[in-house]
Amino acid sequence: MSATVCVFILSAVCGHTVVSGGLSRPTKVRLTSQDMNLVLRWDSPAGPAGLLYTAEYKSSVISYRASCVNISTLECDFTRIPQGIYQFGKYTGRVRAQSGTETSAWVESNNITLDRETFITSPNVSLLSNAAAIEVIIQDPVFRISSLRELYSSATYKITYWQDGQRQKTKNMSNILQNRVVLSDLEPWTRYCVQVQISTGRRPNHLSPPSTAVCESTTIDEEAPWVAAVVTFVITAMAVALVVIAVVYRKRISRFLCPKDELPQHFNEDLMKRPNSSWYIAIAEEIFHQVIIIPDSSVLEAERPLEAEPPHNTQT
Repeated sequence: MSATVCVFILSAVCGHTVVSGGLSRPTKVRLTSQDMNLVLRWDSPAGPAGLLYTAEYKSSVISYRASCVNISTLECDFTRIPQGIYQFGKYTGRVRAQSGTETSAWVESNNITLDRETFITSPNVSLLSNAAAIEVIIQDPVFRISSLRELYSSATYKITYWQDGQRQKTKNMSNILQNRVVLSDLEPWTRYCVQVQISTGRRPNHLSPPSTAVCESTTIDEEAPWVAAVVTFVITAMAVALVVIAVVYRKRISRFLCPKDELPQHFNEDLMKRPNSSWYIAIAEEIFHQVIIIPDSSVLEAERPLEAEPPHNTQT
């Protein structure tokens, strides 16, 4: 049996091309998409270490184009250079191994229709407490090509919420188009948890996983709007009334606060009259005597300097 026949039999039995002196092909080649990227992945074949790989892609309208050449990793992101990748295209990838001058045969992947089969990740959800209500704020995942709303114009959200610790008693809001939603049917002073899921509307099961549950607490019931309106009206009316009264009765108010009437004459005479009380007269007529301080004579003698005594005459 010739070598060519042997190679053909081994290829049919083992499922991969065996070339005399050649390399085994990469295995488990698969084309995947998450948030509108396009990534080809594979497993390394049995063979020498230090293999390099070349990966290519094609669509229903273009032939194979090289995207990653002589790489050592086991994946190639075709959307790292998104030129040539169309969000509604149908794509296939292929890869081969290389060691020195030897190369393996190409291995093709599955087909992917990008917009219909891309895996959409969960949205990012945050909560804002507002009295006895909670506002849910939803942020769409970032797509490598286009955006959620541009690609899926009929995309909706499903909001699931429940009281913390009562997961079995959930409430749902479906077919929500807005990315900011207020949950108003809540109890005050209660902690609630929320999850959000995206539905593209492109096909029945094209859904994102539910988001991570986030929780927030409500506070006191918010006052009815008419209460604030009534309070504001009353305060404004009182302020206007006070201004009107001040303008109309300004003269009377001025005379009341700053009277111009003089006191009766007998009041003025009594106030100007000299007091007749005995204590006032005693103070007014009190006589003060001059005081002279004379120092002690003994102190003066002690301080006076001693006088020199005259000399005595002596006779011989």
